[in-house]
Amino acid sequence: MTSPTYLQDLVTPALVLDGTITQRNLDQAASFVEGRSVRLRPHFKNHKCVPLARAQRAAGGYCGMTAATVNEAAALVDGGIDDVLIANQVVGEAKVERLLDLAARATVRVAVDAVENAAPIGMAATARGIEVGVLIEIDVGSHRSGVQPGQPVLDLAQALMPISGIRFDGIQAYHGYVVGMSLSPERDAEARRSMEPAIASRRLIESAGFACPILSGAGTATYRVVGEMEGVDELQIGSYATLDWSYKERVGDEFDVALFVLASVISTRADAFVLDAGVKAVAHDFGPPRITEPPGCDIPSFQAEEHAVVNAPGHPLKVGDQVKITSSHCCATCNLHEQMFVCEGERIVDVWPISARGYGG
Repeated sequence: MTSPTYLQDLVTPALVLDGTITQRNLDQAASFVEGRSVRLRPHFKNHKCVPLARAQRAAGGYCGMTAATVNEAAALVDGGIDDVLIANQVVGEAKVERLLDLAARATVRVAVDAVENAAPIGMAATARGIEVGVLIEIDVGSHRSGVQPGQPVLDLAQALMPISGIRFDGIQAYHGYVVGMSLSPERDAEARRSMEPAIASRRLIESAGFACPILSGAGTATYRVVGEMEGVDELQIGSYATLDWSYKERVGDEFDVALFVLASVISTRADAFVLDAGVKAVAHDFGPPRITEPPGCDIPSFQAEEHAVVNAPGHPLKVGDQVKITSSHCCATCNLHEQMFVCEGERIVDVWPISARGYGG
């Protein structure tokens, strides 16, 4: 089978990344940290694509990658990324053993929020004669995982330090609820307010005589505000590399949408057309997908597995024409595909595997 050369050659639905826009996004983030002590630790869960992770590393301002799961961390280490933070709790013997396999090959840290998270990792690491770095996760308002800021953080840090096989490397604080807020001065203020307890917790640990080398956190929507706060070392930005229409509304002109799903028209009528891409090709967590060309398109309900019905009175499309769909959730859309086609204009310049797609620890 001949490899596709142009977008029109693709078998649809196909995940496509505009390489020119993505590179501009990567350069924008790297330029922000230039001359600052804070570094970028891009989040792999956005795209799960190792070549794109390498491009993020090459863009500069980088200290390592963030992963959500052991499976993602394994893809990164196998792909030559040698510093990975699993910004999540790793629980269960099989996951812990796989974590230690990776920690024997690269710098791999993991988030903990209780001795119960850390002790099994320490015990297994001691048996292997290795050590794993841990970051205490602080709940700064998302009320997901994490210990409360202040004295509980210091108490946990003191409880972790005697555990053989683990090394206390700092803290992480992710304010997901702030990242989801609309672009506004109020969001910026809330980003600062939410991170202040994490910075104060770091100072509390240090004042007790313990080293706290890392404070890692923030996201694409808040990286600039948090990156200007003294005491923050790493920015866990993720969606900036690809973006989606929902996130674009939350970042304004900072970054642009580079990711889309190419679909084909399979049926038409005067006031609508049908595409060959449904919920198995395009994630819609934050709203139905959008189409900009032709203008006047609307997807009123996006629930079919393999179809999208698009209301577009007077549209010029015919069966076989291609349409670009923009998702409302780039991370979940990437997870639906085995590969992404990298384009420059209409020409395909590369094909990148999505090596950590699917569900798994």
